[in-house]
Amino acid sequence: MSSLSLQRHPLAATTRSVQLVSAQRLVVKIGSALLVDEVTGDIRSAWLETLIADIVRLFSRGQQVIIVTSGAVALGSGQFDGLGRPLRIKEKQTAAAIGQVRLMLAYEQSLKRHGFALGQMLLTGEDMGNQHRRHNAWSTLQQLLKIGAVPVINENDTTATAEICFGDNDRLAAQVAQMVNADLLVLLSNVDGLFTEDPHHNPLARLLTEVRCITPEIEAMAGHSHARHSSGGMVTKLMAARIAMNAGCGMLIARGTERYPLAAIENGAPSTWFVPFGKDRATREEH
Repeated sequence: MSSLSLQRHPLAATTRSVQLVSAQRLVVKIGSALLVDEVTGDIRSAWLETLIADIVRLFSRGQQVIIVTSGAVALGSGQFDGLGRPLRIKEKQTAAAIGQVRLMLAYEQSLKRHGFALGQMLLTGEDMGNQHRRHNAWSTLQQLLKIGAVPVINENDTTATAEICFGDNDRLAAQVAQMVNADLLVLLSNVDGLFTEDPHHNPLARLLTEVRCITPEIEAMAGHSHARHSSGGMVTKLMAARIAMNAGCGMLIARGTERYPLAAIENGAPSTWFVPFGKDRATREEH
């Protein structure tokens, strides 16, 4: 069986919709390029309102949603506009400390309008790799979901170093999905999914609707984001897919630039579906 599907199957859109609707627990990852206006450096407030409306709708039908968000560095980088060069690590960490406040305030205000509380969590790769810290993080997430709060997670960019250079939280989102035993990980992107080539460079590039195994052929298709504030790209999304698939969690890459991006997926918007194959839950944490 082929590890990829290039042709759009008539039932493909229906399958994506079912995956989203039937998932009991979801992790939704939002990148900086979606959340922060590239020109003004401000939050795309109108877009965020529609995303939160989508998430509230999922909660209303009994689903649990955990948000993994980027954007702190992008929102704080305006403090360094006069440098005329890319930010160095220490400057990015400073920007993150400033921008994180703006980021959480935007989420909090939007969620509050729907009657939901926000639970902020800042994690690093070290947290996820340490059994004790990981257990504490999961316990906190459980309690937040139990009381009906919406967990909003970001990388702790003020202490992380390697992560701030590469990843844009794609891998963190996959690690969170693995930790919480999520049914589905949704990576919202500025493209429809994984293409045979970078669609920004080749308009004839074809969308892969389904990936069953991440082969060298698949990895060779991965392009890079050209968004100013995004440090990730399709390479890190494939890294995230590998983590999720091995954990028995399906993953979707879909365009998130338009309003109500989750509703768009339910209504048949193009996407790439990464089929989970590692269902060994006995070796995972108790949930």
